[in-house]
Amino acid sequence: MGLFELVITLYIGGLTYLANLADIQHFAIQTATSASHAPNMTYATIVRRMLFGLVAMLILYGLYADQLLAFNLPTATLEELGISPEAVSPLSLVFITMLVIIVGYGCYLLITSQNAREKVQRLTGRYSRYNAESHVHMVAMILALCLVGYLFINYVIAGGLQGVARAIEENGISLTTLICQALMFVIRALLGVGLAIRRTPAETAKRLGLELPTPKNIIIGIVVGLLLIGAASALTQVWLSLVTPEQYAQQTAAAAEISNQLNTVQAVFVLSLTAAVSEEILFRGALQPVFGLPLTTVFFVTFHDQYTLSPAMLIILSVGLGLALLRRYQSTTSAIIAHFIYNFVPVVIVIAWPQAAHMLGLS
Repeated sequence: MGLFELVITLYIGGLTYLANLADIQHFAIQTATSASHAPNMTYATIVRRMLFGLVAMLILYGLYADQLLAFNLPTATLEELGISPEAVSPLSLVFITMLVIIVGYGCYLLITSQNAREKVQRLTGRYSRYNAESHVHMVAMILALCLVGYLFINYVIAGGLQGVARAIEENGISLTTLICQALMFVIRALLGVGLAIRRTPAETAKRLGLELPTPKNIIIGIVVGLLLIGAASALTQVWLSLVTPEQYAQQTAAAAEISNQLNTVQAVFVLSLTAAVSEEILFRGALQPVFGLPLTTVFFVTFHDQYTLSPAMLIILSVGLGLALLRRYQSTTSAIIAHFIYNFVPVVIVIAWPQAAHMLGLS
């Protein structure tokens, strides 16, 4: 992890921690017998200022990307900065500028307007526990929007799917980095639900939908995982029938490069397990009960930028919906098992039995 990533991680961790304290203060004020006994809303003020700082970082990053794209720099310089020459176009400039304006203004409204936060309630559904007065929920919304903005800016300056594939090919995939990223996801989920701040470990596990695996969890998780593999294979066949082989190769370039990098069963096992555990704890365990199935699933799809703006997004959307329903009607533990099966089994078949993988439409 680089210095910049470490600083951002600590910043977000501190922000989430303070948001928990702000919620404790806020609800203490609501239950106080008189205003004179209510604490000052110092944590809430700090949280809002830190959120504005986070949004400002995204805006500055977008403006910096715009400047690099507009300066007509030599190809070698652009590549040193991690920018694809194909990204240099007026359309890229317009897209990044509009993205920064939309995300920045949306974040501003959510930070400053109680009415704007209340409108989010309409999108979360009747199963959610979203609270427009919660600072933790506000922080989660702003983090999600900023992450979406950051991912899309990177996607544009990388040169789209082809650029993402080239970057993966040139830089490789570090299992250590993936494990660290997974660990950060879990820590953010634990902080977000208030482990050791507002909840005990047992209460945290219950809130996240985590339980010790039972035979029922395992069987349901395996069955749903296999069903998701079958659904993804069927959708892939439809996709193949609608595009040329060249178009399909272009649209799956980034995902294919990830598979090429992870060409051993051991590496696939580690990636599949860490991704399943961390993503399910964060998305389905922490976020889904608050923001509901639709919003959480859309965010889950957006997070997988190797499929951005390609038909594969529909496949990930289907998988995300299946995992979300499993979390709702079973548990996050079952969703973790299903997610692991979905990630692990197809790649292992491709590695160990390539002919069978081709017959099943997995390669």
